[in-house]
Amino acid sequence: MPVTLGTRLGPYEIQAPLGTGGMGEVYRAHDTRLHRDVAIKVLSDPFASDPEWLARFEQEAQVLASLNHSNIAHIYGLEDVPSAGPDRSDVRAIVMELVGGPTLADRIAQGALPVEEALPIAQQVAEALETAHERGIIHRDLKPANIKLTAGGAVKVLDFGLAKVIDPMGRAGPATNSPTMASPATRSGIILGTAAYMAPEQARGSAVDKRADIWAFGVVLYEMLTARRAFEGETISDTIAAVLRQDVDWNQLTPDTPNEIRRLLRRCIERNPKNRLHDAADARLIIADVLSGGDEQPVEFAGPSRTRPSWRWLAVGAAASAAAGALLAWSLTSRAPRAEPVDQIVRFAVEPPPEVTNVSYIAAANDGRFLVYEAQVDGEFRLFIRRFDELESRLLAGTEGARGPFLSPDGAWVGFVRNAKIYKMPTVGGDAVAVCNVQGGPGAAWGADGKIVFARAWLSGLSSVSADGGTPTDLTTPDPGKQEIGHWWPSVLPGGQVLFTIAMAGTGLNEARIGLFDPATGKYQVLFPGAKAEWLASGHIVFYRTGRYHAVPFDPASRTVTGDPFVVLDDARELDPAGDWSQAVAVTSTGSLAYLAGPYVPLSRLTWLDTTGTSTPLSFTPRPFVGVKLSPDGRLAATASLEAGRLLIRVLDLERGTEETPKIEGMNWNPVWLPDGRLSFTSMRKGDFDVYVKDMAGAGGESAVLTGPDDTDPIAWTRDGRLVFQGSEPDGAYPLKLFDPREPTRITRLTEQHVDNGGSLSPDEHWLAYQSASIGRSVLYVRSLTRAGPAVAVSPDPGEFPVFLRDGKSLVFVRGRQLVLRSWRDNNGQFEMGPERVVTQLGFGSGWTYGAPYDAADGGRLLAIVRTKEMPPPRIRVVLGWHHEVARLGSRDLKQSRPAGLH
Repeated sequence: MPVTLGTRLGPYEIQAPLGTGGMGEVYRAHDTRLHRDVAIKVLSDPFASDPEWLARFEQEAQVLASLNHSNIAHIYGLEDVPSAGPDRSDVRAIVMELVGGPTLADRIAQGALPVEEALPIAQQVAEALETAHERGIIHRDLKPANIKLTAGGAVKVLDFGLAKVIDPMGRAGPATNSPTMASPATRSGIILGTAAYMAPEQARGSAVDKRADIWAFGVVLYEMLTARRAFEGETISDTIAAVLRQDVDWNQLTPDTPNEIRRLLRRCIERNPKNRLHDAADARLIIADVLSGGDEQPVEFAGPSRTRPSWRWLAVGAAASAAAGALLAWSLTSRAPRAEPVDQIVRFAVEPPPEVTNVSYIAAANDGRFLVYEAQVDGEFRLFIRRFDELESRLLAGTEGARGPFLSPDGAWVGFVRNAKIYKMPTVGGDAVAVCNVQGGPGAAWGADGKIVFARAWLSGLSSVSADGGTPTDLTTPDPGKQEIGHWWPSVLPGGQVLFTIAMAGTGLNEARIGLFDPATGKYQVLFPGAKAEWLASGHIVFYRTGRYHAVPFDPASRTVTGDPFVVLDDARELDPAGDWSQAVAVTSTGSLAYLAGPYVPLSRLTWLDTTGTSTPLSFTPRPFVGVKLSPDGRLAATASLEAGRLLIRVLDLERGTEETPKIEGMNWNPVWLPDGRLSFTSMRKGDFDVYVKDMAGAGGESAVLTGPDDTDPIAWTRDGRLVFQGSEPDGAYPLKLFDPREPTRITRLTEQHVDNGGSLSPDEHWLAYQSASIGRSVLYVRSLTRAGPAVAVSPDPGEFPVFLRDGKSLVFVRGRQLVLRSWRDNNGQFEMGPERVVTQLGFGSGWTYGAPYDAADGGRLLAIVRTKEMPPPRIRVVLGWHHEVARLGSRDLKQSRPAGLH
């Protein structure tokens, strides 16, 4: 049925052509029933008789119908008009809102938009993308021609129909000759989107996600502000080449472009999707902040010179009968804030956003104005900032995968480690700048001299590097003759000396020492037993020992302890005894304290779970368990538990209800059974993480299986005696590897990602399921153990602790606080996933644990460690002026008083 002027499609009368889009032609039409003008997209003839394309056309209508937002063109209906004769095709059409006004492309053709005109438009586009992305819809063809500017100032984003319609699997390939792909000549292997606005991964023909829209958003905003395309070429191929390789000319931005917008553009137009701004909501918030004047930098359009106001604390107290709290006020000054001790004690708590499931690391600004903390959202590590003059925390965009935050002395920068590099980023937001490569060890500190001191690896010493980048200089090297295995957690004193933790072989941090490095001599001395030391304005060193935090008076000039240690904090979370990225207590030299309360590992009970979600607790004593493994015959369970600051292995007889603690030297964890009934585990007895095997029968002899300077955590043994384990690499990577004790010099690397851990072998031992944190969040994969080939993603969503059930048909894993079961099959050597379902809500959630918190038994059951009580949301307790309290506790007549935490 041909469509011409005057043609009637049901109640709609065609009035005029409007243009050609993906899969069809667009017309202006009049709705004769409701008496309104509409836009109608009619499916082109080449598609009309193709059932596959018809299905995609209907999918386009469904996609559009699910988007209900003032900045997205609405859909009114789907029309299917039968043909009038035997030789004519049916007409299928989408009836849409008719949006008047010019396109953004028309406006840009008149010249660059002033900042005050461009930002409200960009804000509305970001809102449209945010809504679509929340529904799982990607535009994939965002460009000025698809953005309408109405007479009332509203923005309408058009043509979300390309989202997952041309290729529902998200694939793409070589581009057609049309920059907008209006031609339907190529049914497969086409790139969606106009070439100049494609994200690099889109231009390469790779699968895309919402970050492709973020790239296009940045390119469109750049074009609004400059009237120039960020990437151009004489041909489509030249344009794609520019997208892939050409640098953006940032000098085209006018001098009055706010710095926050410059940083936003750089975060959006980032070729590596991992480092790109992830959410349109973040872009919207940044723009809204600039338009409103923000907290610290009002928008000024008059010229290039703007001075960022600085702030200094005025401490004011406000008392209430039900809660002790304080309000903190700011005063505007013309110079940077001085880090001075607070004159009075102020206590309050910081509540992370509700989506945060775990807070693992805290850094406090030296002047007591704000915190930066590391938290997990859907299994992904991110950094949040909480300024104390604000009511809520704010995500620092671009920190996905960041670990171990530390702050510059003036609070202007936050440093962190990601993918074997140290980065720094302005605390007001902006681009992350690489400082240097690092294998990765616990702790870093930023000195007043502009140098960053850091642990260069877990089993090495300290190094320093200029915060502006450069080649690091080694400061210390552990002395193996004294059983030193690593130097961790540096803290720079006001005079430049460095406190640090000397990790020792044996039982972990129970045997650690506090060291002091003197840059004048280039040597260090051992001060006293303890870990995680910080300098406090009261003249004390605060440090961790045996589960509590202590303070001891110290004279930096003579480098001597001048009194006895005393407990200052007894309700703070413990440190990981084997060392970890976690930092639950932050102390500033000016007297501020921030900490997480509660146990590092909560009490859990061994519990049977079945696939219906039914749980049956066992009678064993609840303990702070950190993993569980069932013996091959299902009769015994091996666990590790954190007791008195030490990880111990316990073996429980499930039939008799008895338990024992095998006599094993040093600190040990990660128990994994061998097929013959012996037990392997990770041991720290020599300082590094080695694998030992113990005979559980008779005298119970044990032997080392895999030793050396690299960390080794056993995961699973094959029936022919090979070990799958997580190892370490000099570049800071932690891949999975395969080791055969019969060929001790041969180790095969199984995975290539930066951090891969956890894992489970399928019953036939053909497949290995594991979790990878290479992009900062844990994503689950399955790969063949017997042959080369790519890994299969279990799902794009975050997940943890994959375990194959013994039926050979199901895989269970954790997603957030849910236990999920998903079916699978081996289809002629191809791993295929089936449907999934939620089994139950869990008493454990996202967060580090040694090994999976459950293991598979016969009959589809799981033996799990389930917390005895629900853990409250993470809260960060803050005490300003805490040095006054420490001084009081350290005075002679109050040494025996109860240590004061925030209760």
